[in-house]
Amino acid sequence: MPTRPRVVQRVLSPARAATREKLIDTVIELATEGGYDAVGIRQVAAAAGVSVPTAYQHASSKDQLLMDALMTLGQRSAEIIRSRPPRGATAAARLTAVFERILRGAGEKPLLYQALYRGYVASAPDLADVEGVPGFGPEQAAWIGETIRAGSTDHAEEEIESASRMLSMMFLGAMIGVASGRDPEEVSEILAEATKRLLH
Repeated sequence: MPTRPRVVQRVLSPARAATREKLIDTVIELATEGGYDAVGIRQVAAAAGVSVPTAYQHASSKDQLLMDALMTLGQRSAEIIRSRPPRGATAAARLTAVFERILRGAGEKPLLYQALYRGYVASAPDLADVEGVPGFGPEQAAWIGETIRAGSTDHAEEEIESASRMLSMMFLGAMIGVASGRDPEEVSEILAEATKRLLH
């Protein structure tokens, strides 16, 4: 069975990094307005003001574009946490606040997150060994661990790593649930309970 082409992640030059950022922002805009069907290599290239061959230098398919957008949103969440550490008397309170904010945002843009996770599921089999892909290991729990460490905590590093891995998988399920139409507030409450139990 032939394998689908895959774009290997690499360090980009400033110009290529700027083009990639423009493509990702365009994917997010198009998917927010029109969902999965609004995102295609040609549509994204045209809206971003780049050539189709240039777009293909950054992604091999629309699903790759959506996967890259999903990863970028995760990276941006981590950057926000680093620049503005969440407040809260406990690690559970801080993490619950971040979860609530992200889930609420996902609930406000259902078409975007439906598209992102549809692309995620379609791309996943070919990307399981690519470093940094959400859902394939503890690396995608980094921002969760950073949130726990952003204030006072009585938890040992081993406990933080373990809780981060478990909560990252729960959070993935929570995001898919919200993207599928489940009430963000209800999902946040369930995730908050799990967070308190793991970080008691």
